[in-house]
Amino acid sequence: MPQQDTVLILQGGGALGAYQAGVYQNLMEHHTPVDWVIGTSIGAINSALIAGNQPEARVAQLQAFWNSLAPAPGPSMWPGMHAWMNLPNSVATFGTLLNGVEGFFKPRIGASWDIHAKVDLDKAGFYDTSPLKATLEKYVDFDYLNSGAMRISVCAVDIDNGQSAVFDSAKQKIGPEHIMASGALPPGFPPIEIDGRAYWDGGVYSNSPLEVFLEANEKRDALCFMVDLWDATENRPESIADALSRYKNIQYASRSAEQLLVHQRLQDLQRAIRVLAKNLPPAARQKEELQPLIKMGCDHTINVVNLIMKALPGDNVFKDIDFSAETVGKRWQAGIHDCRRALRHKAWLQPLPPHAGLIIHELPQEE
Repeated sequence: MPQQDTVLILQGGGALGAYQAGVYQNLMEHHTPVDWVIGTSIGAINSALIAGNQPEARVAQLQAFWNSLAPAPGPSMWPGMHAWMNLPNSVATFGTLLNGVEGFFKPRIGASWDIHAKVDLDKAGFYDTSPLKATLEKYVDFDYLNSGAMRISVCAVDIDNGQSAVFDSAKQKIGPEHIMASGALPPGFPPIEIDGRAYWDGGVYSNSPLEVFLEANEKRDALCFMVDLWDATENRPESIADALSRYKNIQYASRSAEQLLVHQRLQDLQRAIRVLAKNLPPAARQKEELQPLIKMGCDHTINVVNLIMKALPGDNVFKDIDFSAETVGKRWQAGIHDCRRALRHKAWLQPLPPHAGLIIHELPQEE
């Protein structure tokens, strides 16, 4: 479609975000340009790495950033913890909990001693995220990000009014603080203050930023790659550990499927209004009382390719803080694999029914 925009929509999910980087790498390899990237939390960081670099440098900068997060090998600080928890990557996982991630966040010494003690706003979290600012400035060219080469939107929540906030390069200058605000997940991370307002991670309000695009009222056809990191359809739990993991998946999936279906109905109705309006007699189309109704219609079509990362063997409730090189590599490769399959199917190129406003394409299960 000559007037079609390509939009990349990235959910939050900590270490799981390596999957999104793999998806983007495969899009680049298949020469699929992205016009607009929208992200929450780790999705916002990946968005900044994509929009904040020249096209030929984006994958390399994504790789450099993710490689920098891998914990250094070392013995477990809690002897016997691996056997007690029976987690494949417990050494790396508990190392993250105790030591943080180099260049991302570090423990705030004494933060857990008295959680009722009054603290400054930037200390209202168990970890200090100030290292992330330097890391973002190292891997993201914010001058290029704000040049308009690619639109970027990142989502946060305003903790003063409890409402969603969207920082959009089409409307304002984006800096490291906006990306950090989108990823300030409590109670681990403290709020980020910008222009007198305080913000938390956008996932507190909604972890799936699809609505940012759908509510932007863009009057153009669009192809959206919606990359979700939490699968709401996994098996029933067989242990308390499984239950904790399952609960987290459902919570952070943020009703993505439900949101898609609601917006599909709305877009189809808008398309139906336009079809009906075109079939009115010319005299009826000119009636003043019908003009507001006719303007509610639209001709554009949105194709949403929904990629959902599936669980890896051994995944557990702490999978979103497992930054080990091995696990990150597996998730990255899973993103490449799933994106390659989606591009091979190309369901969005099939003829569409005349009433279709939004079409949802889900990746078929592998045999």
